[in-house]
Amino acid sequence: MFEPFKIVPVGYVRKNEETFIEILPEFKEALDGLRDGDWIKLVLWFHGSDTPERRSVLKVHPYNNPENPLRGVFATRSPVRPNPIALYTVRIHRIEKERLYIDEIDAFDGTPVVDIKPFVERLDCPEEARLWESRLYTTPKTGLRRREGRSP
Repeated sequence: MFEPFKIVPVGYVRKNEETFIEILPEFKEALDGLRDGDWIKLVLWFHGSDTPERRSVLKVHPYNNPENPLRGVFATRSPVRPNPIALYTVRIHRIEKERLYIDEIDAFDGTPVVDIKPFVERLDCPEEARLWESRLYTTPKTGLRRREGRSP
């Protein structure tokens, strides 16, 4: 079928009073050029979802809420997917040695970071793109139902 390929972590999410990315020593030079205040894209491997059973799930209830209709995982932000990759856009608050202090994210402490890229507005948020919510769903934090149509 498909040949597997290897992805190696360049660092790990760490959480204590703050959230930071701890870059492995062999990748420290790759931080050259990043500055406090920069926006970056983080690519993470949701290793806790990396089982054959979870990789085979193709439909989920968004936010793991059974009140939400089943949707294909490609239409959700679920960690359960064929390749448990996560993507975040965050701001670097400060850099100390091999640590990037960033906005809080919903990844667990110890989640592998597989890549970091700079946020480039013309590529990551093209002018022609519009944010749309395509289905009704209930959010876990508010319990409110969102309307179909454009996001604010």
